[in-house]
Amino acid sequence: MKKENILRTAAGVVLTCIIVTVLFVMKNGVPVWGAPSPRDVESVTVARAGEAGETYNDPEKIELAVKLINSLNYQPFTPVSGSTGPDITITYKLKDGRELTAAANWITGWWNGEAHALKEPDMFVNLAEGIFHIEG
Repeated sequence: MKKENILRTAAGVVLTCIIVTVLFVMKNGVPVWGAPSPRDVESVTVARAGEAGETYNDPEKIELAVKLINSLNYQPFTPVSGSTGPDITITYKLKDGRELTAAANWITGWWNGEAHALKEPDMFVNLAEGIFHIEG
């Protein structure tokens, strides 16, 4: 009897976790993985397509650029449309010498070269233009 109650409770907990995860993904999209910590970033370079980028070493701008990665949530199982390349590219130069890249146009986001259909299509570009005063 005791074992049955434990199994029934465990099954309920697992089912609840699955339902909550599915609802979260449906509402918010899937977050990208591997975003750096702001304290691990030495500088960020923000560039508009076809233009030279501007590099920022200011801790506040670095923190905002890292937080901007959160707007690259994507829709799972949605094909990427035949869009052009990114309009905005942010390169994160880490203190250990590695570089990570986040980019987006109005409907597609790239995280380290992997393209995804964005959950909120124009969010990344709009926020980047506002934060870094990029003329469109």
